[in-house]
Amino acid sequence: MGEWLLLVGICFVGAMVPGANTALVLRRTLAGDRKGAFITVSGLSLGLATHVVASMLGITALISETPALYDAIRWLGSAYLVYMGATYLLTRGSNNPDEEGNSHLSLSNPFLSGLMVSLLNPKLLLMFIALFSQIIDAAHGWQMMTLYGATPLVTEALWLTLIIVLLSRPAIQSRMNKIRKGLERMIGGGLVLLGIKVGLG
Repeated sequence: MGEWLLLVGICFVGAMVPGANTALVLRRTLAGDRKGAFITVSGLSLGLATHVVASMLGITALISETPALYDAIRWLGSAYLVYMGATYLLTRGSNNPDEEGNSHLSLSNPFLSGLMVSLLNPKLLLMFIALFSQIIDAAHGWQMMTLYGATPLVTEALWLTLIIVLLSRPAIQSRMNKIRKGLERMIGGGLVLLGIKVGLG
């Protein structure tokens, strides 16, 4: 049980560290697209679940022992982040939330965006290689393996849901509307820089 509590703490800290997943959810939420934000979370969760299953099956360890495969995933993840960031930067904003929600938010599928960002995140691969695989190996019985496997999914979903609930409040949305374009550019620029960092390793 001590290992599980340690895993819970690590997963919560990891979820709270700003990254591409948080940026995607923030963008949807601050633009008033609460439904899209939750759909993004579902895509992120499926990608994370894929990492969990891969770790349990030993696929993650195989990737770590194949530098070419790991580099390919890293470069794909880098390219996707830069692409998304550039899209956000180059898309014109609108002062009308309804008009904006029907235009540039529809340029990318929220579920697919979340799924791709999660699947191609080399930081997640490293975490599962360094930590999760060892914890899974120490687990005894399918009940404990299921508990350990569900922990990163639940912790990230809870944290991102909290962000959506807090930032989608009418009072906050009203304030965010005034600076939405700037936030859009900031998130886009952050994703581009993150993509470059991932590409450089």
